[in-house]
Amino acid sequence: MNNVFFKITVPSDNDGFITIQCPFCNDRFKLTVEDFKREDIIEIFCPYCGLRDEPSHFYTDEIVEQAQVVARNYTKSLLSQSSKDLEKTFKGKKHISFKAGKPIKMESEKILFEHEELEVTNLDCCQFIVKTRALSKEIGIYCPCCGVR
Repeated sequence: MNNVFFKITVPSDNDGFITIQCPFCNDRFKLTVEDFKREDIIEIFCPYCGLRDEPSHFYTDEIVEQAQVVARNYTKSLLSQSSKDLEKTFKGKKHISFKAGKPIKMESEKILFEHEELEVTNLDCCQFIVKTRALSKEIGIYCPCCGVR
């Protein structure tokens, strides 16, 4: 079977930041689209809990849910098409019959939008910019790039 790829558009805020979510503490913060896509960053540190993981594990719940809906809809369309193909294959056969039935209902894709208001913090250690909750600036955050607090 061939690999199938889908594109899910993740919106950014007016400043070019996207919301991401820590896979450990589930807190949300923002990085610029450019920083999130950087190939030299193989792990991101959560600015709140300091734990690290690869960037693909920092997608928000909404993005993961959207990807699952897209994958389920693709599977449903394949199953519906296979049923139609089976019906055509067995049409006119004497001892075997197959009726496709109704197509499987597709799920509605949700509209992803950027809604969280977070404050910009410039981190001198890596010349990195991150958006976090306002109180986090006072407490101190970990650099998403190097993990320094």
